[in-house]
Amino acid sequence: MTDSLHSGWRRERFGPFAGLSGWQAGAVLLVWLPPLPAIGRGRWESAAALAAMSVLVTGLLVVPVRHRPAIRWLVEATVFLWARARGWSTFRMGILQDGTAGDLTQPDLPGVAAGLRFHTGPPVGDCGSVCVIHNPAADTWAATARLTHPGLGNADAATRDGYAAQLGGLLAAAAAGEQIARISIQVRTIPDDGARRAAWVADHDGPDNPAVPAAVRACSEQLETLMRTTSIRQELFVTIAAGEQRIRRAAKESGGGVAGRSRVLVRHLGEVEQQLRGLGVTEVAWLATSDLAATIRTGYNPADALPLQRAREEAARGLPTVLGPQLAAAGPVNAAPPAPRSYTHDAFTTISYALLLPELPTRVGSLTRLLAVTAPGERRTLSLHYEPLPARRAARQVEHDVWASEISRDLRTKRGFRVSRRDHRRAVETATHEAQLASGHTMVRVAGAASLTVASHLDAEDHAATFEADARASGYTLLRLDLAQDTGFVAAALPLGVGLTAKETRT
Repeated sequence: MTDSLHSGWRRERFGPFAGLSGWQAGAVLLVWLPPLPAIGRGRWESAAALAAMSVLVTGLLVVPVRHRPAIRWLVEATVFLWARARGWSTFRMGILQDGTAGDLTQPDLPGVAAGLRFHTGPPVGDCGSVCVIHNPAADTWAATARLTHPGLGNADAATRDGYAAQLGGLLAAAAAGEQIARISIQVRTIPDDGARRAAWVADHDGPDNPAVPAAVRACSEQLETLMRTTSIRQELFVTIAAGEQRIRRAAKESGGGVAGRSRVLVRHLGEVEQQLRGLGVTEVAWLATSDLAATIRTGYNPADALPLQRAREEAARGLPTVLGPQLAAAGPVNAAPPAPRSYTHDAFTTISYALLLPELPTRVGSLTRLLAVTAPGERRTLSLHYEPLPARRAARQVEHDVWASEISRDLRTKRGFRVSRRDHRRAVETATHEAQLASGHTMVRVAGAASLTVASHLDAEDHAATFEADARASGYTLLRLDLAQDTGFVAAALPLGVGLTAKETRT
């Protein structure tokens, strides 16, 4: 039995005017108005000069450069250079700057994560109090869980297809409830720190154990050293975010304020947990504030994973220890102004990408190769952000897509242009989506972000080339997030639910 092929993704917005969006078409019309009076009066030199200027502006508005109009590159490069010149993008941990403890209950993070606020929410099952993440920019309230999953490496085709169907059921249930705004799934592939193995050896063996010959002990130590340099492990997280506008009334009925919103959010966590069990998840641990702080800290500084894991092992054995950092110390100690194509935090460099979904159908688990570490000390992350749309909004979106597809095809036909295979495929996809909505399915916005982290003394570009090659071999394309590497890092490497914006270009 072979894996089923899965497809159905498409661009979120089509360009109905010869491939141009509404604002692009309007701007092009405006820039070609100045030459018309000169042509009407016969002033050909002025008309030629104005026409040349119109051609230049039209190129900036229309010509795409790495999936962005050239005018956007110009504006964003100007803002990027201005921010660097003003020093706005330089970061140093606050408790190190002023020398005082300050408020240790709130994080001190750079970039887009600086606006996040963390609150202690009500308990969830046996996990204790969950940490509630408030994102004022996106107007959401979220909680994060660490998952335990056997992976897809040994799963057969039927199991993988079952996982895909269960994920669709999870998203459909979230859309039906109309309160969950976003579901983000993140996988980190990191070098194994060996802390669990060392703790097990300490419990079951000792350096003076006479039952173990010296030669055997030396051979075992050599093998363990080799394993520590080559072994990897994966961390899996899920973040559930509820929209402020969607839960405001229910939160008011639950007491209002942060407490009321936390109660409404927690009501959905149990339902989501049951759905995750159907995806093969064997353990769901909703993160408390200290656990989330440690997760953020290891996101910025992977080297801290070893002492934090050792502290957990010591705590599990009843030994006195410090489990993790305070929220105020969860971020990087230093973060230099982001370079155009990379982001340096503490002693590590990260290169972040947007994951472009393939035009052709793919199989469940096809991204496994993207997460396979190929060099010691390398960390790879992948985040998928899903936003299930309510039924009425999905119906309006499909109607707009059908109209845009028909307008684009009619304009090309009437003007004598060839209708491409992409246009034909778009027409078929919109008709399929319309039929799927009629049969009770839902529509989901999805965006992917991936990142590669290595020590700063290594050549990050060499590792990035291998990373991009692995993505191509998986059937996907990585778009480097030039001029936005710090934002891409948060979306790809931190399980905080930051990823989708109000206007995405792909679904």
